Amino acid sequence: MNKPTALSLVFAATLYALPAAAAEPSTDPAPPSDEQVIDRLIAVVNTDPITLFELHRAAAPYVAKVVTEAPAEDVPGQLDQVQAEVLDNLINDLLVYAEAKELGLTVAPEKIDEHIERIRGANGWTVEEMTEQLRRLGFASLADYRRHTEREMLKSNAISVKVGSRVKVDEKDVDAEVQKRLGAGSTVEERRALHILLRVDPMAGGDASEAIRQRLVAERERIVSGGESFEEAARRMSEDDGTRPAGGDLSWFVQGDFDPDFEQAAFELPLDAVSEPIRTQFGWHLIKVIAIRDRRVEGDEDIEKLKREVRFRMRQLELERLYLQWVKGLRAQAFIEVKDPRYLRNAAGAPPSPGQG
Repeated sequence: MNKPTALSLVFAATLYALPAAAAEPSTDPAPPSDEQVIDRLIAVVNTDPITLFELHRAAAPYVAKVVTEAPAEDVPGQLDQVQAEVLDNLINDLLVYAEAKELGLTVAPEKIDEHIERIRGANGWTVEEMTEQLRRLGFASLADYRRHTEREMLKSNAISVKVGSRVKVDEKDVDAEVQKRLGAGSTVEERRALHILLRVDPMAGGDASEAIRQRLVAERERIVSGGESFEEAARRMSEDDGTRPAGGDLSWFVQGDFDPDFEQAAFELPLDAVSEPIRTQFGWHLIKVIAIRDRRVEGDEDIEKLKREVRFRMRQLELERLYLQWVKGLRAQAFIEVKDPRYLRNAAGAPPSPGQG
């Protein structure tokens, strides 16, 4: 199960993509009334509330996966665990947003306008149609969505200022690790894979993301049952313009070339198997590995590939360490009260560890 992680903000906030499936009719129940939301206060962070509605909206994709995939006897416990982890991320969101305000960060109105117009234009919506789609996702109005977009951009900027700018990788450490691997007879594992990408707007709620995931669940069933080849499906529906004409072919790659969540799935996937939908910063993917090879590191090109892999992994580890350290400090200085004991797993203490993803 792809659960939220402590670093979801870092990766999700780097791309403002298009909601490919947001125009599909929603079958979700209407959001609760304002009165119901106010009645169910889940947590308070300093003076900011977190409501049950906010928690349910953020947790929707993960809850749906638990309900459909977990054994019946495990569902209650896994739901509590998922919602506790999502609440942790909501708490972190509030603290990061407060830090953005404290830093005096701003977002130019035209940046928000560009984001909204890109979504509206890509889907061919009128303003009225977009407003209706946003309402289905839980936004009261287009103005409400503008505020949400501004908030997400501010959080992304705060993370970049406080964390991203501090990430440094010493090339001496990279060279030392490369030499260590070479001395052990290092090989580079390369994989060749096909993928289908459906983009997700990170500013939208969990309902939009879940609708896109369900499209790929259905498409995967169609592919594995022989109704359509992976290549045909990629040419028809993938939103990766660079690989769509070639049936989603990514050619050969090593670890360190792509998004870490994508790579983790691709390097764990058996040959010729089709993955379940995989969430990355770019959206939802289906992956099919079509070839695997191990090649001994020989020559400058292979050494450069190995260096790139080592450098990338070191940067990711440092990014995680600094982010967790920063958020832990923010939480230590904050007043955090969780109203429901089911969600106390991490919320009152340190942020979740990276391994909880």
